Amino acid sequence: MEKQKIVIVGGSGTIGSAIAREILDEGFTPHIVGRNKELIQENARKLNCPYSIVDVLETEKLIECLAEIDDVYGVAYCVGSIDLKPINLAKENDYLHSYKINTLGAIFAIKALLPKLKQNKGSILLFSTVAVQQGFNNHTIISTAKGALEGLTLSLAAELSPNIRVNCIAPSLTESKMSQTIISNEKIKKAIEDLHPIPKIGKANDYSKLSAFLLGKNNTWITGQIIHVDGGRSTVRKKS
Repeated sequence: MEKQKIVIVGGSGTIGSAIAREILDEGFTPHIVGRNKELIQENARKLNCPYSIVDVLETEKLIECLAEIDDVYGVAYCVGSIDLKPINLAKENDYLHSYKINTLGAIFAIKALLPKLKQNKGSILLFSTVAVQQGFNNHTIISTAKGALEGLTLSLAAELSPNIRVNCIAPSLTESKMSQTIISNEKIKKAIEDLHPIPKIGKANDYSKLSAFLLGKNNTWITGQIIHVDGGRSTVRKKS
């Protein structure tokens, strides 16, 4: 009997790749999805798992691609962006592009997989950012899109209960290909680390085990939660 699948959109990214590895230990088959053909194929080869190549900005292709995947138990939407600008320099297209990647992509991925998620009484996991709860300078573009994603989490948790669990992890800055332009400077990296009560930059394995649990069958009673995995930055005042 084939194992049920958990679809990981953004499966070539740092967090998506780490979740895919953990999913194997939970008894599922990860099905990784992304736009970078070489990276997705390399990850799929390492994990010995199925994959799909598609850009989340191409809505019709995304829906067609995901609708073809069978026996889906869960979906993790790990696609994201970092676009930091003061509001006076931010353009309309900056906000629209961020919303399409971070929010609409998640919505249409879920819509495409919803019949199978309902059939299997499965789970959905989204990713926000600490910047939604903790206001940061120059973050209006990403915080607006991710704030909408948190609203989506709560609305879907209500709409899809009791059959589908919907949760969201809100990380602080994480070591990844996307964040390298920010943390490649050691002084800047150290300054950001020191903003956290537990002073470090997040790593993929800080989220992967929790993600696998929330997505898997051992999670029977957690839904509608925005879970902050951020070294305490969103809630704890640093010692002076």
